[in-house]
Amino acid sequence: MIEEIFYLDEGHIKITAASVGISNRRWKASKANGSKYKSLMKVNRFDILPIISNDGKTYEFYKTNKPNNYDNISKHPITYKDVIPLDTSIRDIIKGFATDERTFYFLTYHSRITGLITLGNLNCRQVQVYIFGLICELERMLSEFIEVVLTKGQLEDFIIKKSESNKKLQEVWEHYKELIKVDLENKLIEHLYLSDFFNIINHFKHNIILNYSNTQWDDLSGVNDLRHLVAHPTRSLLDKNNDIKRLWKRIGKIEDLTFRLNQWRHFNNRKNGSS
Repeated sequence: MIEEIFYLDEGHIKITAASVGISNRRWKASKANGSKYKSLMKVNRFDILPIISNDGKTYEFYKTNKPNNYDNISKHPITYKDVIPLDTSIRDIIKGFATDERTFYFLTYHSRITGLITLGNLNCRQVQVYIFGLICELERMLSEFIEVVLTKGQLEDFIIKKSESNKKLQEVWEHYKELIKVDLENKLIEHLYLSDFFNIINHFKHNIILNYSNTQWDDLSGVNDLRHLVAHPTRSLLDKNNDIKRLWKRIGKIEDLTFRLNQWRHFNNRKNGSS
């Protein structure tokens, strides 16, 4: 049955440049030979302003020589380095901003300029959803890893010992015991947080299983910082303390750890005769 396709869909999140950027139907632009572009850019705090030519298309743009400084603005032709297809993944957009040190791209559809995406557009719900999806997948895989490499008793003993000096874990342990008393089936791992997963794996030195040195494992703390950032939708994803290069570096850490966990899972399943 054709509808079976929908039941097999794993629900991967797909965020594109178009879903984050702005269409040329909605952008503010300057007409060719227009004289008010400086005031338009200053009032709206635009570092990039498209120029609409007489035929209604965009071939040029104004750009501030320094971000947020509207004293010196230059006109530039749009080159191939300035454009990307509008269906480019948000991951590749972030990578381009970070590695090529860009702050904008014009979006194209069949070689026609149809929109614009800037660094500031990344402070939006869609990008937060994309990153939170990466982190959710990582948390799920870390919990599965811990359940395999540790026994139930080892995990409980760890939580009991750490709860003596950790109020958060003490509350987790007490709540877990209350649920056990009323015969509510649950797993202790379900009550823990991403930071707990990192600490547990570090404590038992199981980071070695994933080919991480202790120093490399400690360096993954930025992943948890990113989780806190996207878990609060009212906060900006990018600011003076969290630039695009740091964001890309953290995404790279998530992807690397997720890849290693996947590789370990496949190897472990094959070793145990599972599919």
